[in-house]
Amino acid sequence: MLPAPRSRPPRLTFDPIKVLAAMGCGAAIGVLVAAAMHRIMLHTPADLPLTRLKAFYGILVSSGALAAFAIESIRQLQVGSPEADYHRRRGIR
Repeated sequence: MLPAPRSRPPRLTFDPIKVLAAMGCGAAIGVLVAAAMHRIMLHTPADLPLTRLKAFYGILVSSGALAAFAIESIRQLQVGSPEADYHRRRGIR
């Protein structure tokens, strides 16, 4: 009788929908930070141009989306990696 073939674990693929969802969450956090910064800047005596404020808020929102994109992409790539080093739990050194 032949030995049973070893079954390979299903290979996890990269899911772009999860990355887009993470980017949406990151952008939402960026909007919250931008709203908090807006409230702080309203109460300063400095005269700030509206175009610079809008650019600053856009940078905050896009930074949140970019950070979430990077975190979720790397997380998915690590989960799908066949190397054992990515799946070993390490304690604090």
